Amino acid sequence: MHLGELTGRRVVLLGLGEDVASTIGPVLAAGPADVRVVEDRVEVLDPLIGPEMMATLDEAARWGEVFVRSPGFPRYQAPLVEALGTGASMTTPLDLWMGTHGSACTVVGVTGTKGKSTVTALVAPLAATHGIRVGVAGNLGPPVFSDRWDRKAPVAVLEVSSYQASDLHHVPDLGVLTHMAEDHLSWHGGVDRYRADKLRLFRNEGGTVGSALVAESSPSARGAIAEMGIDAVVVPTPTGPLELPPHRVANAALAVEVVHRLGGPTPTPEAVLEAAASSMPGRLDPCPCPPGLLCLDDALASNPTATAAALAWLRKVGRPTIVLVGGVDRNVDATPLAAEVALWPQGRLEGVALADTGSDLARRCGLDLIGAAESVAEATAIALERSGSEGVILFSPAAPTPARIGNWETRSQQFRAALI
Repeated sequence: MHLGELTGRRVVLLGLGEDVASTIGPVLAAGPADVRVVEDRVEVLDPLIGPEMMATLDEAARWGEVFVRSPGFPRYQAPLVEALGTGASMTTPLDLWMGTHGSACTVVGVTGTKGKSTVTALVAPLAATHGIRVGVAGNLGPPVFSDRWDRKAPVAVLEVSSYQASDLHHVPDLGVLTHMAEDHLSWHGGVDRYRADKLRLFRNEGGTVGSALVAESSPSARGAIAEMGIDAVVVPTPTGPLELPPHRVANAALAVEVVHRLGGPTPTPEAVLEAAASSMPGRLDPCPCPPGLLCLDDALASNPTATAAALAWLRKVGRPTIVLVGGVDRNVDATPLAAEVALWPQGRLEGVALADTGSDLARRCGLDLIGAAESVAEATAIALERSGSEGVILFSPAAPTPARIGNWETRSQQFRAALI
């Protein structure tokens, strides 16, 4: 959707998260007939929002013609579904940006159940090395309508969550799918809708993606794209040393291929492995810690599949491991993590449970617990006391961070601080 399509229409802002808050100015400048806002948290209200603009969801759903949704705002609530069924439109800041500004640059969209943040984070420094100017925004980065990224760059690299993709009406020039598993099921309402929503990045009312990349090592991604009838480029994953997680190498290979398609050099295994070895907080990043220990920050592992991948690598490394797990319950199937835990030799893998779901997650996965903690700092202290000099402490929560704590960066910083 283009910002110009808001002119003269009744517009509803659903939530005032950072994405929508940065979009208020452009929305008002587009000249809507009137604006309503659905937001329960008074503390986040913007100076541009007056009390006369506030409405309940039921009121707004009956009144609105266009809904501009904060990414995490629950899309499938009955009043919204009914409004869309009677002719209203739904968009997001990302969709508005792509519709309004996307044609002025090359747009790269990166999505996947896990790995999308890693790929997106790697593209910018790799591109800069080869003199390619890119702006990076989206899911975990700056909001697209904010001033905190290079909006004038000839290339925009956008990390796209399933929340954002569900209301995309435009496609990027280049789409990257890192991996497909289960996630956010309570929000989307099931596996099938989650997959369909996420894959809108590659095909929607606006057309089909110009070209697509998938990792050779991810059958789920290859299969999802093939089912859509899209002929994707399969990016090979070079074999790296044991100390490099294979899925991190696969994500680095995708990032290197993106840069190549933007004008960079032909990918080599050496370039991929160098990129994979770079420091990336929250992505299986080694942290300073007591001598002999290997302490890994995998705070971005917000579902069981991601934690299972980290543990599969560590099982091959062969060091006894303590994993810190727990967070918000998203009704995601824990079978991949349970299957990985079952492969570990007796006594070589233990866990510390974090609030809110750690204890239940451990029970469902057969993970032996050595303790439970309310905070990451407390859990890390338990792990440090238990670990031997050759052990591994892995913070890979397999669940999102509870909102009362902050976000993944909050817990990442807590983990790192508790180690030293």
